[in-house]
Amino acid sequence: MKKIKVIKIVGIVVVVGLIAYGILYFGFLKKDTPELEFTTEKVVKGSIQSSISVDGTIVFDTWNLEFLNSGIVQTIDVELGDEVKKDQIIAVLDASAESNRIAQSTADLNASVANRDRISEDGVDYELQEEKYDAAKDKEDAEDDLYDEYVDLYGKESTQALSQKVKKEIAEDDVEIAKKQLEQVEVSYDNAQYQVDKSSAAYQQSLQVYDDYEITAPVSGAVIAQINGTEGSVILNNNNNTTEPFIVMVDPDSFWFETYVEDVEALKITPDMKAYITLDAYPNKEFEGHAIFVSPVAELDSNDLATYKVIIAVDDIEEQLLSDMFGSAELVSEEVRDVLMISSAAVTNKNGKKVVIIKTSNGFEEKEVQTGFTNGKKVEITAGLKLGEEIVIIK
Repeated sequence: MKKIKVIKIVGIVVVVGLIAYGILYFGFLKKDTPELEFTTEKVVKGSIQSSISVDGTIVFDTWNLEFLNSGIVQTIDVELGDEVKKDQIIAVLDASAESNRIAQSTADLNASVANRDRISEDGVDYELQEEKYDAAKDKEDAEDDLYDEYVDLYGKESTQALSQKVKKEIAEDDVEIAKKQLEQVEVSYDNAQYQVDKSSAAYQQSLQVYDDYEITAPVSGAVIAQINGTEGSVILNNNNNTTEPFIVMVDPDSFWFETYVEDVEALKITPDMKAYITLDAYPNKEFEGHAIFVSPVAELDSNDLATYKVIIAVDDIEEQLLSDMFGSAELVSEEVRDVLMISSAAVTNKNGKKVVIIKTSNGFEEKEVQTGFTNGKKVEITAGLKLGEEIVIIK
């Protein structure tokens, strides 16, 4: 009986020693061996893109309209939200002083036109002078015929012939005088035409100045977005562009996503390059678009860094957009959509094969996979995995 007790005691000591050794080994000695760290993710369906990410805003086609002259606003002929037509008068300044100038220039033009018409070939003065010239010519011809008749009847040195010769020479002088007077009318006509042109230019200039007292719509289809004044407001046009425009018009159907990129990115963007736009106002909505313009001319930002404007058209949108809505865009050079995908870091090469580790209810398992397109972060799985399987990414 004592031997048995001894054996039992020895056995207990051995077991306790083994337990203590295990605690010591795993609790302290194994502390120097790093534990394997990993994360898991599930196989999902989605899109993989090789793209350029940019931030930007929605920009509308906008017109800032101002008066070109100073004065008092006489009328505002539109209201906020009104749609306008091209050349429609929107607002008018009091231009009574210019009206007087227009009246004077109109009177001057009418007078110069009347004077010109009077001495034109169809005018009264020209016709009268032409009749005088024709009459002088007829008289010259008659006196010349009579002289020839006297010479034939009485001789060249006869009293009748010599007397008639004097009358003939007087008639010839009258013709020259009438001719010069007719030519003077023609010269006067040229001067009168010059005066008409001068008066007409002055009249057109007065109309142009008068137009500067009006604001007209440059296009059709735009709507009035801002009116920064009221009837009776005083407009001071100092040409320093420090004041806000009097009228702001916006085309609600003409907008785009605008961003600025550095030169390296600008060189990668091509016309019609596909884009996916996300706006902060619509966080769960992705809008499709395409690049339509990359400026070849740099603009300097606040840090004097050269950037290039990029305009992206927004395709087939039904949601309401507002000016300066902020968002981001992915300009895509290549992509696959609606494919199974995982993180590229989960795929390793083993003996010439691509494998991943999957986590199952029974532990971990290695699987061979086939891959497709990758952008370096995500990779397309074409075979070997199913949607929802959990894979391991070793850190």
